[in-house]
Amino acid sequence: MPWTVLAGAAAGGVAGGLLWRWLRTGDYRIEEDHPRLSLDRSWLVIPTAAAGGALAGVLTDPWLAAAAWIYLVGAVGVVWIDLDVHRVPDRVLRRWAPALLAAVLLAAAAGTTGWGVLVTALLAAAAMAALFLVLAVVGSMGLGDVKLAGVTGLMLGALGWSAVTTGVVAGFGAGAVAALWLLVRGASRDSHLAFGPAIIIGAALAIARAGFTG
Repeated sequence: MPWTVLAGAAAGGVAGGLLWRWLRTGDYRIEEDHPRLSLDRSWLVIPTAAAGGALAGVLTDPWLAAAAWIYLVGAVGVVWIDLDVHRVPDRVLRRWAPALLAAVLLAAAAGTTGWGVLVTALLAAAAMAALFLVLAVVGSMGLGDVKLAGVTGLMLGALGWSAVTTGVVAGFGAGAVAALWLLVRGASRDSHLAFGPAIIIGAALAIARAGFTG
């Protein structure tokens, strides 16, 4: 097992512990929210963050692995919050997105792939945000999903257009499965689906594919 996988998992576990200390307070909730998750189960973010950190470690470029670590570990908090209150808070994105951008900049400057990585990442971020903005206009997505798509495009674009394509297709596939599951459980067609987790699942699969296929 590559040392980057072990290091990513260990660091992810530590970060997950810090994330749990914040999430368990419910500080992200606002008066208009209708919480769906028990804060007593927020400890689940610890092993999940460790798994995300380990997944980042499968990338062969250590600089891109660091960027993926920031994306995946941060995404754990986004998934929890979106499942709980069906929102992606701006204050989370304001910290997460700049940290990821800095990591991608560092990967472009210090890695072996050159500045093309940054260009592709920015183009992919714009493309994914534009796609989800169109979906938001027609009413099937929220603006939080648009912003999350932009952050996700930044990460996947750093890995190449193949990763972007994989992430988008897998994300919509995961969303379709989740929607079908809700319908089977008796939800109506008008029931709201938190799509953020599906976007992140798609991204995680794309990162895994990039790592294992090289």
